Amino acid sequence: MSCCLMSNRNYYWLRLCQQWCVVSFEWCMFGLGPVLIVTVVILAVCETYWALKFLVPESYWRLHATWIAWLFANALFNYFACVLTDPGTHSSVAYKNLVVEASDRGEVHALDVAEYFARHGFSAAAAAAKARPAEDRRRRRVHQSWMDRGPFEWGYCKYTHSPKAPRSHYDHVTKKLVLNMDHYCPWMFNVVGYGNYRFFLLFLWWVTVSAVYGVALTAMPFASLAFPAPKRRAWRPRSKQARSAVMFTFVLAISVGIAVAVLGAWHLFLVLTAQTTIEFYGNHALRGRAAQRGMIYRNPYDQGCRKNWEHVFGAGHPLFAILPSARPPPAKPWPSSPHDQRMVIPHVV
Repeated sequence: MSCCLMSNRNYYWLRLCQQWCVVSFEWCMFGLGPVLIVTVVILAVCETYWALKFLVPESYWRLHATWIAWLFANALFNYFACVLTDPGTHSSVAYKNLVVEASDRGEVHALDVAEYFARHGFSAAAAAAKARPAEDRRRRRVHQSWMDRGPFEWGYCKYTHSPKAPRSHYDHVTKKLVLNMDHYCPWMFNVVGYGNYRFFLLFLWWVTVSAVYGVALTAMPFASLAFPAPKRRAWRPRSKQARSAVMFTFVLAISVGIAVAVLGAWHLFLVLTAQTTIEFYGNHALRGRAAQRGMIYRNPYDQGCRKNWEHVFGAGHPLFAILPSARPPPAKPWPSSPHDQRMVIPHVV
């Protein structure tokens, strides 16, 4: 009996320690977000100033200045668009419209819809939902893992007490249910999801281009400083500030450029395969389940590389997709007309 009590006591303290760690992590993310936003702005402004004053050759100053201003504007535009745009939370208009459409098609229980509308102050819609014929409460959807549901099946979120749309996940940092949630990004101080995913990708793209440009601009001056030789003296910056600008810009461009380029390549792969980071690991597990049963699993949201790209960036030439624009996502979070699913196993139990 004493062993049992000791075991329960140890479990209690272990559980308490786990909860404390989770809460501490969440508060750290909230506290770190504004600091990182200020850091990004300071680095962008300082690098632009140093490039225009110390790094750009005088003979082509206007051409370089125009290009630097273009990089600066695009990077900061997409950065703040990602920070300020709602990623598709359960309290957003986009999510509400999806709930209304699903309710009209009978995919969401009327009691769940009524509870959802009442919690978010949509009294008229809640009254309309409550006025429907009474339904058995036992038929309401229960909270379950997204891997145990069909790919286009609605569920129920016990954290937000809301209908859980396909491809949506609950973020424990912001306490929000997010459409097409990829991850919480402390640099963005926001969740990367359906509403701001395109801005996040374009920010990675412009940062990578800026890093390549910074390396090209400072490679020779940095080599002359790191490996001095008589033949390279013409490339050596004269002032101490210029030397510091060259050293800092080159190191920052190399380190940030490699990291952001790898991250950008990863997300490009996810875009072309119609996955989020969460879905990638989930699909890997589902593929293993299917293999154990001698079956083949295919991503039900995958419509081919071209349509997957257009699902995020819209139709048209890819060069126009990288231009700054505040337009909303061109499509719904999941394909509106699923492709042939005879070869698709949405989940394997």
